[in-house]
Amino acid sequence: MDKRVEAFKGNSFKVTNETTKGIEFENVVTREIVYLMPTVELSIVLNPKTVEGNSWLQNKAHGLYHNTALNQFPKRKNKGKSPIYYGYSFKFQTTEELSSFLSEMNSLGRESSIV
Repeated sequence: MDKRVEAFKGNSFKVTNETTKGIEFENVVTREIVYLMPTVELSIVLNPKTVEGNSWLQNKAHGLYHNTALNQFPKRKNKGKSPIYYGYSFKFQTTEELSSFLSEMNSLGRESSIV
C-alpha cells in the first residue's frame, strides 16, 4: 500500500491508525478522517456527514460501507442486531485517480468547508 499511502501524504493527510482492517488518515488542515481499506480494489471510505452534505461527493460514491474499523464515523443498524460504523465508499482504478480525488476534495473543503 506504499503508493496509496504516499497519495494521502501528498494531499495533506497523515496516518493516525493502522489495523488489518484499514488505515485511518486525518487531513492535517481540515481534520477530515478518511479510511483506506485493504481490498483488491483501491477503495476509501468517507464520513457520511461529509458525503451527505455535498452533491459532488454523493454522485461519486459507490454506496454505503459497514466495518468495525471505521470507528471515527457514526453507527447505524445494518444486517446484524447491533449498530455498526459506516461510511460511503469510493473506488479508484489507479493511485493517480485517488490522488486527484483527494486533491479535489481538499479544494472543496477550502471553498465550502465540507471537509
